[in-house]
Amino acid sequence: MIKQYWRWILAALFLYIVLLIAYLPAAQVAYRLPLPDSVQLGKVTGTLWQGEVDRVVINNMPVQQVSWRLSALPLLMGTLSVDLDAGNMRSADAIAFKGPVNVHLLSEGDISASDFLLYLPVDRVLAEVQLPIPVDAGGRFRVNVESLTLEGGICSQMMAYGDWLNATVAGTQGPIELGTFSASLRCDNKQYLISVAEPNLFGLSLDAQAATDFSAFTATSKFKPDPSLPQEVHEAAQFFGRPDSDGYIHYDIR
Repeated sequence: MIKQYWRWILAALFLYIVLLIAYLPAAQVAYRLPLPDSVQLGKVTGTLWQGEVDRVVINNMPVQQVSWRLSALPLLMGTLSVDLDAGNMRSADAIAFKGPVNVHLLSEGDISASDFLLYLPVDRVLAEVQLPIPVDAGGRFRVNVESLTLEGGICSQMMAYGDWLNATVAGTQGPIELGTFSASLRCDNKQYLISVAEPNLFGLSLDAQAATDFSAFTATSKFKPDPSLPQEVHEAAQFFGRPDSDGYIHYDIR
């Protein structure tokens, strides 16, 4: 009889622990994480397994409505598997992303992702790049990550494609439409590599390198604005250098 009581007690204790973990408020965990100073969390709701942060600020860039869904089974194999969904995919001014991310708990800094979609407003990205003259540009960057592997926090493999959608630059008579620019992205030797090739309305070809910690950024480019673009575009291009014999202007960022 005593053994039966103990079985019921242990079963009840086990059920209590399971329910405690299943309904653990996400806020109890999120606000105790050792986040860097560049990351700030807003209001956290939901549980550890499925919840939402109304606002996350990363390097002064706000991301609205970040939600997650955590899978339990991969945890048994030492992998934190989470589906992320943030921002408004339809809003041109919003940072948005969606897709699965796997964090390998037994190896620090080992992260993998696939079929991950990211949108970034162009004006916020260009604000981080030093240009010889101010450029007021519009549109969105879309990055489709087919596969990504980080080992020890360093990119070891990546296959991704990017687009500058609805590209525009400000002109004296209003926005000047430039169409769409496409790029390929990969990583090698602790650097992210970005390549843009023609055809595009700006005649742009670019090869850029960024350190995996984004502490350094370099780029080599050439461009030749299409004759159909307004004269002010051709005049502004002269600030970047003189055309070569083929009409291309070369510009490097160091």
